[in-house]
Amino acid sequence: MDAPGLLAVPLLAWLACGLAAVCLSPRNLAAVALASTGVLWPVSWALEHTGHQTGADLTFLLGLAGLVGLLLVYPSGRFAAPWHAYVVGGFLVLAVAGPLASLATSPTLAAAGEAVVLSEPLWVLSAVGLLALRFAKGSREERRELAPVLAGIAVLAFVVAVIVATSVSGAGVPGWVETVFLPALALLPVVLLWGISRRARVLDRELAASRMRLSEAEDGVRRRIERDLHDGVQQQLVAILSLTELATRQVGRHPDAATETLTDVRDQVATAITDLRELVHGIRPPVLEDAGVAAALAGRLDRLPPHVSLRSDPPFLAEDRVRWPPEIEAAAYFVVCEAVTNALKHTPGARIQIEVREGTAELAVTVVDDGTGGAVVRAPGGLAGLQDRVESLGGRFEVTDRVGRGTVVRASFARGALP
Repeated sequence: MDAPGLLAVPLLAWLACGLAAVCLSPRNLAAVALASTGVLWPVSWALEHTGHQTGADLTFLLGLAGLVGLLLVYPSGRFAAPWHAYVVGGFLVLAVAGPLASLATSPTLAAAGEAVVLSEPLWVLSAVGLLALRFAKGSREERRELAPVLAGIAVLAFVVAVIVATSVSGAGVPGWVETVFLPALALLPVVLLWGISRRARVLDRELAASRMRLSEAEDGVRRRIERDLHDGVQQQLVAILSLTELATRQVGRHPDAATETLTDVRDQVATAITDLRELVHGIRPPVLEDAGVAAALAGRLDRLPPHVSLRSDPPFLAEDRVRWPPEIEAAAYFVVCEAVTNALKHTPGARIQIEVREGTAELAVTVVDDGTGGAVVRAPGGLAGLQDRVESLGGRFEVTDRVGRGTVVRASFARGALP
């Protein structure tokens, strides 16, 4: 079989691995990108062998843009930086505009289109460079995930460099190049598929553990409520019942004493109402359902020290504020409550700034304190429980520990993210 025929083997490997990845993890952008590349490159190869060069260039560049996106979101399916999405978008625009511009009657436009088509190696170099940068800045776990991919790309880059060097010098391409290049090209999607499947398994385990922690947290909350009701309000109501019975006996014989007893009943009823309100606030304050997150937090701040401040966009008294599903608003509210409680507990005098943004596309809450830092998301701690709750609703939970300069806790929800 000749070299073009042999190229079909790695192309089929890309196609098979891409389809397997998207079947395994359909919501992972890395799997979608691998599948796109796996479909587009065989199509490009087929178009080139049937004489449709423009279509071949277009589909190959689109597949290359998919590869760039794949390397930028691998293996989690999320961009490491927001601007990475614009990089992929730019490559997609060039992938379409370049081949089409090469067909233009204008010599300048046609030359520009040809230059885009011929710049394919720069696309790959850009993606590999960004991947290497992620590797250099990543954690130990991230490096462990990215290392096999970088090793596979390094082998391919070495072989391509040999091909280019021998072509420039006029010497023949060594026979071992084809023997190494094609298997390496076929193994790279296998490595990518392995990384995506490994991440999917990790996420499944984390999801199971998260559900277990949520269930345990709900049981703990129920037990706490039962204990508070039994030890607090229930005992108060029993005492009030006893006082009312005493007042009933005193009415005929000792009216003055009965009046004093009824006064005690009134005071204890008022205390019980206050305790019930505090208990309800710990579950879900009524104002949260009536007026939203910012209004509920503003009510809670009335009972907190003055160095805890709230900034809301739009203002929490605005009549046209955007509302979100109740479970999302509750999660955002309790993230702020837990973060503020932790800050007051560990650094009582720290300034705490709460920011709430309730927009049409995103609901985000941020708590910033200037304490000593040291916050860690570790099960079964309160922050881990909040992370489970936020992520179970499709949101993102982030804790930035600025050691010696405080902590930033942020939770955000995108419209339509609720599973």
